[in-house]
Amino acid sequence: MKKQLYGALLIASTLVISACSSGPSESDIKALLESEVDKMTAMVGELGGSSMSEMLKVDIHKVTIHSCEEERSDVYRCDVEVDATAPITGRSVERSEIVLAKSDNGWIQAR
Repeated sequence: MKKQLYGALLIASTLVISACSSGPSESDIKALLESEVDKMTAMVGELGGSSMSEMLKVDIHKVTIHSCEEERSDVYRCDVEVDATAPITGRSVERSEIVLAKSDNGWIQAR
């Protein structure tokens, strides 16, 4: 169970996005990732207590968008870089591709 939660936290920390004028901004992506990390941390806290959730907390320092293309209306595929500190691996910079969609409540990760 710990491995799955850690994997989910790591995936959340590598998600990042956009620099398009109408697409998501770096701050939009960072906020989305931090929200996802907070959700995962809360789940861990429910299962293993607050000390466990603090041990697995991922800190996102910076998000950099390298490219962002609109795939269809309000859906963007972006190449992003995330600078984050995660348990066990420490601080690292990971680059990945993420797909985001504009919703009524802001940006969400599209699948």
